[in-house]
Amino acid sequence: MDRRIFLKQMAKTLPIATLLPHFPLLADNWLDRVKITDVKCLRTQLGLRVSPLVKIETDQGVIGIGECHHDENGFGAKDIIENALKPILLGQDPFDLERLLFKMGTRTSYYGGNHGIATHAITGVEMALWDIIGKITGQPVHKILGGGSHVNQVRAYLNSGPKDRMNKDSCAEYAETLKSQKYTAVKINVHRDQKWFEIDNRRISNVEVDQNEQGYGNIREALGNEIDIVVHCHWEFDFDSALRLCRAVAPMRPWWIEDPLPIAYNEQWVKLTEQSPAPILCGENLYTRDDFRPFIVNQGAHMIEIDVSMAGGLLEAKKIADLAELYYMPVATHNVAGTIATVASAHLAASVREFLGHEMFPLMEGGKGLHGDPEILGYDRPLVTDGHIQLSDKPGFGIELNETLLKNYLAEGEKMW
Repeated sequence: MDRRIFLKQMAKTLPIATLLPHFPLLADNWLDRVKITDVKCLRTQLGLRVSPLVKIETDQGVIGIGECHHDENGFGAKDIIENALKPILLGQDPFDLERLLFKMGTRTSYYGGNHGIATHAITGVEMALWDIIGKITGQPVHKILGGGSHVNQVRAYLNSGPKDRMNKDSCAEYAETLKSQKYTAVKINVHRDQKWFEIDNRRISNVEVDQNEQGYGNIREALGNEIDIVVHCHWEFDFDSALRLCRAVAPMRPWWIEDPLPIAYNEQWVKLTEQSPAPILCGENLYTRDDFRPFIVNQGAHMIEIDVSMAGGLLEAKKIADLAELYYMPVATHNVAGTIATVASAHLAASVREFLGHEMFPLMEGGKGLHGDPEILGYDRPLVTDGHIQLSDKPGFGIELNETLLKNYLAEGEKMW
């Protein structure tokens, strides 16, 4: 049997733990055989936001698919991928993942100091590289990322809420729907008179405090104690307002209070974490280990939340989670991405032992939800079953991109790759 075919079949049939001592041999076998031949980016409107997709092609016909975190219209990520990252990647071995990430990060550091759109672009590429590595080794990514999986499905928390939290009948109706879908956790926006994306100030009024106390109390009464509840802030309060909110909702025993203070780290985060009677979580807007490090090392939160698409990709997210574990801090994942990045993020979640939950929005028929149409995945199973994201056993991310359907979701002015 041809040595290449033998090793490829071995990767598909043997447990990954058996292969780990020989993994360099397996990679070396493909070293002069698999080279990146093209890198493409396609702006799509999969869900509510523009999602730039990445396709990486190789000389052996192995293709990787990734998705970038959104910007306003996707032009920024596409520009960086096609003009800054593609020249670095052409002719390279996809197994040299960390070296390529270093080169891409260095090349684009002056576009925002390894923050923002440049990192979004690199993350989409990194996902596609992981997809290729999984396909070459014949393994799902969650089996080869950071030592393998701890679970075979990922607990999800649903981002939703009752129509009227001040009305107990409305809360009861919401609870019935949630339980019928078998979700075990939910994230519900904090109530404010100001919309979070149009705030005039960071103060919360006494009336708002009382409304949140009563509203979350009604939700807890309707859901019972078995379902975890997240109080969803948007990095919007000052210290005093955040602490008053935490004290008001603490009796209903929230899973965590999410991002109550502004994004950047300072000593107020430590004070709030020490004084709050409810757990504090942060992280959805943070990039790389450098942003997360002060929160973790200085105990500026009780737990952290990583947006894999924003933080720098699966490998960076795993390093962040490993750092958090050293400080006994559990990890959740934030997720406002399309279905492709959602699947990739779930693979990361499965590799984190102290993992809490993965954000999901309701999946709508016809691709109308925030994540978009799950049929685009060509997945071998439903994406969510009984409140858990399902992980495919197929190599890579288990995605067989439905390009015929994808044509229906192109961003304005975009042509198929």
